[in-house]
Amino acid sequence: MSSAVRIVAGLSPQDRLAIEQLIQRHAWLIDHGEADKVGELFAEEGALYGIGPDKVGRKAIAEWGRQRAAMAERRSRHLQSNILIEPLAADAARGWVPLTLYRHDGPGEGSATPLLIAEYADRYVKGPDGTWLFTERRLTVLFGAA
Repeated sequence: MSSAVRIVAGLSPQDRLAIEQLIQRHAWLIDHGEADKVGELFAEEGALYGIGPDKVGRKAIAEWGRQRAAMAERRSRHLQSNILIEPLAADAARGWVPLTLYRHDGPGEGSATPLLIAEYADRYVKGPDGTWLFTERRLTVLFGAA
């Protein structure tokens, strides 16, 4: 058995599902006008990098989310696939999430051409209540405009 298989097998199916739900919830909130709730997905000391100025701490991330939610004319869809999650400890993991972003400001349908293709490098922590949260999300643009 390769070490990569052993690493992936180290996460329980429930933990893997919870982390994947966390990842998808982040995108869904932004895409459906509820970005003001994004801060709830991060640990108190969490950080969000690569989306404008760095946002360190749940409070700073929540403020960014409120500003994004106020952009009522902006429509977006975050398409995420090929998610890789690796355990670091019983209550910690890291992951990589490729992202194709579609975005349009204003009325009308907008373009079916992606704005960009990027990748998140994430860190996750499992709290005492069993809830997984982001401790870090670092977005790197691979193709397209920033």
